[in-house]
Amino acid sequence: MSFNIIQTTVLKDQCIGCGTCDAVCPVDVLKMDFNSIGMYEPVESEGCLDKCTLCMDACPFVEENKDEKELAKNIYENEDNILFHKDLGYFVNTYEVHKKDTAERLKSASGGAGHSILKNLLEQQFVDTVLTVESNNDPDKLFKFSYFKEMKELEKIRGSVYYPTEMSEVLDYVIKNDGKYAITTLPCFAKAIRLAQEKNSKLRKRIKFVIGLVCGQMKTKEFIHTLAKNAIGTDRLKTVNFRVKQENRSAINFAFEFKSIDEEKVNRLSNADMPSKLWGSRAFTPNACNSCTDVFAHCADIVLMDAWLPEYTKDYKGHTLVVARTNEIVNILENSLDIELKKIDYKKVFLSQKPVVDNKNAIFYGSKNIFIHNINKHKLQIQKLSNENYELNKPVINILFNKIRQIQKIHSFVILPKRVVLKVFRILKGSR
Repeated sequence: MSFNIIQTTVLKDQCIGCGTCDAVCPVDVLKMDFNSIGMYEPVESEGCLDKCTLCMDACPFVEENKDEKELAKNIYENEDNILFHKDLGYFVNTYEVHKKDTAERLKSASGGAGHSILKNLLEQQFVDTVLTVESNNDPDKLFKFSYFKEMKELEKIRGSVYYPTEMSEVLDYVIKNDGKYAITTLPCFAKAIRLAQEKNSKLRKRIKFVIGLVCGQMKTKEFIHTLAKNAIGTDRLKTVNFRVKQENRSAINFAFEFKSIDEEKVNRLSNADMPSKLWGSRAFTPNACNSCTDVFAHCADIVLMDAWLPEYTKDYKGHTLVVARTNEIVNILENSLDIELKKIDYKKVFLSQKPVVDNKNAIFYGSKNIFIHNINKHKLQIQKLSNENYELNKPVINILFNKIRQIQKIHSFVILPKRVVLKVFRILKGSR
């Protein structure tokens, strides 16, 4: 067996399952498949070339490769009017966006900026193909990356997806078919694309736009299967809608909607219940996420996120915050007729995701705060136990849930005086 991505990444439990290694392999000895915890990883067959390093060169979790900030610097540093923030990365402008048409907005994730940017890229012929995730109607593989060339096809790809997908087939399609492409990705996937573009001229030439999505952590497919069992008693699903907006509720309190494969069982779970509990505890989070601090997709030309700020979350219809890293993207956004667009302070954009940034940094670097340190210690235990066997380890996991809640209550009590003082200070400052 040659030394390749299997040794550097898979056997170290650092694979995120992006599939880029599979796409760039010149002899097709790698094939993406689900592993035991419900994440994609490459499986090797015979024929690997001894001196070939392409799979490793494209991996976002090979330590020797450039990190996302170095890659972003090479791409965006010389952009006109470029600014830089250590967490947001490079940017030209930051915005709040939502669809003008309420019905269109309600069908979209957040405020609908993602659907709008893809629609405008196709309409104005900046690209002729969009690469993104769609429902697959397969209970063993609920979602997949596909390519779309027609406007009407974009109606199938609205909304968020909290389910593992991989890019090998669509990146292979780009390599074999000339054209102009846009792709929507998570931060680590965007990094993999940029690394691959440094070695593969076809990917470099043909992928014109990388559209990033803010990410705090990925989830294995067992996350949605566990939620489905709780909601409808089966994980044999035909479809999942991860973001059902609920009228007169906070934007944070969206619902997950499940439809069984026989379509006889349909039900919803509020995000305030089990989904939020499992998400916040790091249950069903792949180990590779512990090695990543990139929340804002530094390697993407535009980054989209939920507007988790008080002035926006009270509106259930949804708002999207946007980081635009190039002037070309700025021009496309500012000339889009289907959206309401407002420039906002980049500090607000960062603030909307600050808890995510703080959490990723605390997992990666550790925390000197004894409360946060202990909370994260229990979260990492939950992560490990849930990926080994959630049902078998559920009693222990529930004990860990309770310990986390107890620590959080004590922490809230300890910092209460500081919070009161800060609130009084803000009130006094505002009354001047």
